[in-house]
Amino acid sequence: MSNQFEFVLTDPSISLKPGKSLLIRSRCMQGRNKREGSRRSKRQRQRETLASRLSSELPRDDPTPYGVPPSLGTFALVRFASTVNAEAQSLLFKAFAYNVSNQAFNPLDRCVNFDCIESASLQWLFSDAAFLHSTLSASYAVNELVMPTWDGQPGRKVVSHLRETLVLLARKMETLNVHEDEAVLYVVINLAILAAVYGDWEAAAAHFAGLYKIVQLRGGMDFLRSRSKLHFKLDRTGKKPFFLHPVAPWEPIFRPPPTDNRLYQPPESWDFRLTNVFRDFQHLTVTINENVHKHARYNAACFQGIISSLQSRLMHLEHLLRDPLQRLIRLSMLAFLTTTSKIPGKKILYNWIAKKLENTYIDAMHSIVGLDNPLRLWILMTIAISVTGADDMWLREAWKKQTMPVTTWAEAHEQLVKVMWIECIHDKPGETVLQHFNSA
Repeated sequence: MSNQFEFVLTDPSISLKPGKSLLIRSRCMQGRNKREGSRRSKRQRQRETLASRLSSELPRDDPTPYGVPPSLGTFALVRFASTVNAEAQSLLFKAFAYNVSNQAFNPLDRCVNFDCIESASLQWLFSDAAFLHSTLSASYAVNELVMPTWDGQPGRKVVSHLRETLVLLARKMETLNVHEDEAVLYVVINLAILAAVYGDWEAAAAHFAGLYKIVQLRGGMDFLRSRSKLHFKLDRTGKKPFFLHPVAPWEPIFRPPPTDNRLYQPPESWDFRLTNVFRDFQHLTVTINENVHKHARYNAACFQGIISSLQSRLMHLEHLLRDPLQRLIRLSMLAFLTTTSKIPGKKILYNWIAKKLENTYIDAMHSIVGLDNPLRLWILMTIAISVTGADDMWLREAWKKQTMPVTTWAEAHEQLVKVMWIECIHDKPGETVLQHFNSA
């Protein structure tokens, strides 16, 4: 029977053409009123049986090329720089997707316009085996860090990819002008951070020494000025920064210095160099908060220049301040800087600054008694959210000795923003710390 479609007008006022009514009836009755023993029924069954047999005997092609394409997350259509299994491929995809969509490593991505991933780094997965294995080692390490059963030691897969990275990196180091290889720079950064995460400071020091040499060969501070996010990473390692700006003028960055009556004003007795850093810090945090409220973000190069200046001046002030309270303010601002970077599942230990804070706080105890409440509150909260947590006994005792303790977050927040506070980073941990302090 013909497979042609027939279009029939249904208007009752129009008669059907001759033969159309029989065609309609034939179509409607197709497959009905069949006699099982008729010749037509037998021929139909024979055709169906033959078609079924032929279908089962034909080889089945892989449906993937012509069906639904494989998931992007499997990286099925690309070839990596080294052989990796499906689990590792999935982990790589998650690692890069996580880096793009989540600011866990760099909370400031919410308020500073850093690029999430340098443009070439994804390409190196397919062209540089050392970078590939260093990324896998770091990715497996992050997976371990967030596990409640983690024992503090690197797992088998972390060690396996770490060894592979070191072997491949050693081969690379034999090549001429290896310091110009961008991938090598990031491999060494990964190795240094991994060593620091696992507390192997001897290995971390060796990697940082190599990193320092690479940066110096590529132009030192001039090179870092053109790589704002890289510079930011290198200054957030848990140790004293390697790359400090030479301090020439001590004048404030922002001219004129902020004189907002809503902000805490440093007393005239402070060293003018500390006062200028303090006011610059205030101006920066106020600007960041205002930008976030306007859904704007700070220019990365401009921001890094300010941060580098603040950090360098604070480091150079170490042996220039005699008053214990002013030394405590300096250390508290350094602690404040540490909150701009973190590792998922693990708190970076800034032990070199934590112990100094405790000792300096004790030395400054007599000056702290008469200290303005907003500044005293800011010191305690900054130390707690940055380097110690709220469980250190000396910090809890200091909290109890406040003359005007705060009990609500709204009250605490009002005082903290008068000093310096980045709301999108510090509000959540600050509120948690306040609850811990008040429940003790």
